[in-house]
Amino acid sequence: MGQIASFLDLGISYDEAVKKIPYQNLLMMCADKLRFDYSSGDTQKKVEKISGKDMLNRKRGRK
Repeated sequence: MGQIASFLDLGISYDEAVKKIPYQNLLMMCADKLRFDYSSGDTQKKVEKISGKDMLNRKRGRK
């Protein structure tokens, strides 16, 4: 039931989550969903814009 609840948080109906959308697509949709970290107490974090090249370097482990 927990996974179905998270699928409903994506804005799709129960029928879509269970019958229409393939399971692999639902997993990708959940992985791409924005999540907020409220554990630090600082909810007003600044969003930094970075280039695609910087993102690729970060993914590869370079700085």
